[in-house]
Amino acid sequence: MLRIAGLSHAYGDLISLRDVSLAVKDGEIVCLLGPSGCGKTTLLRIIAGLETDYEGRITLDGDDIRPVPAHKRGFGLMFQDFALFPHLSAAGNIAYGLKRLGLGREKANERVQSLLRRVGLEDLDERDVASLSGGQKQRVALARSLAPNPRLLMLDEPLGALDALLRDQLALELRRIIKEAGLSAIYVTHDHREAYAVADRIAVMNIGSVRQHDRPRQIYRRPASAFVARFLGLTNVFSASDNRLANLLRLMDDSKLKGAPWLLIHPAGVRVAGDGGDDAFEFDATIESAVFRGGHFDLTAVAASGLPLSFRLRELPVELGGDLRISLDPDALIPLGD
Repeated sequence: MLRIAGLSHAYGDLISLRDVSLAVKDGEIVCLLGPSGCGKTTLLRIIAGLETDYEGRITLDGDDIRPVPAHKRGFGLMFQDFALFPHLSAAGNIAYGLKRLGLGREKANERVQSLLRRVGLEDLDERDVASLSGGQKQRVALARSLAPNPRLLMLDEPLGALDALLRDQLALELRRIIKEAGLSAIYVTHDHREAYAVADRIAVMNIGSVRQHDRPRQIYRRPASAFVARFLGLTNVFSASDNRLANLLRLMDDSKLKGAPWLLIHPAGVRVAGDGGDDAFEFDATIESAVFRGGHFDLTAVAASGLPLSFRLRELPVELGGDLRISLDPDALIPLGD
């Protein structure tokens, strides 16, 4: 549906995008995930037509959109600060985007009421947006973006202004609403948990380039580089030459490393002894830290070699400072690039 090929961009001497290529299929939500300043918003602005000085090609249904001005691309935009009109009601904000479509008053009102129902605000149509909560404003902004029935919906950190609990709730709502509308979408975020909840595919970005582009589960299970692993919160990343890894590396065929500079010990493969498979490797470690997270504990245990491992358990089997026998699945040892 949308294809980006070899896209590069610079602000003077500052390179913001480097040879970016990715695609968005019909009805698919693609998340651009990465730290601040990695080029996510610049890429979104170029797709929207708000930045026009770039190298590369962007096509929509096979047609180059470079000559098409922003207001004629038929794309919907939603921003972190919502950008609502404070002097208009919830319904008035949603109706604003319909004016240039030339709909009659009756059809426009039907569309507004339909969208209010879709986002769960049908009883708040005449409320001033200034009196709405953050979550309600976010829903109005989404409904306004959906109103003109865009060919592509683009969302730039749409939950960034909300508290953590509300973000978790609304991420799922956003996905449901976008899917029910049958839209393709590009969703920008720096929060990997938000990306997991919303995306069909994730493009992890850093320093202007796409470091990995795949389905959320695959990126989590098999990150391609040390940067991606760490950005996803997978902290068990070690230099392949770290002598604390000696015992663990015996579990691996040397050819599996293939000269990889880094090794990830995936926390999903770290368990209490006895819970692993027949080929699991067991060793003793001391619990250095344990943080209760409600339904689980986040633990760090240090092996005799000095290797620290972070992982998760539902129950704390021994007290802080106590010894624990750990079982490690050999498939949890994942070679990484830089």
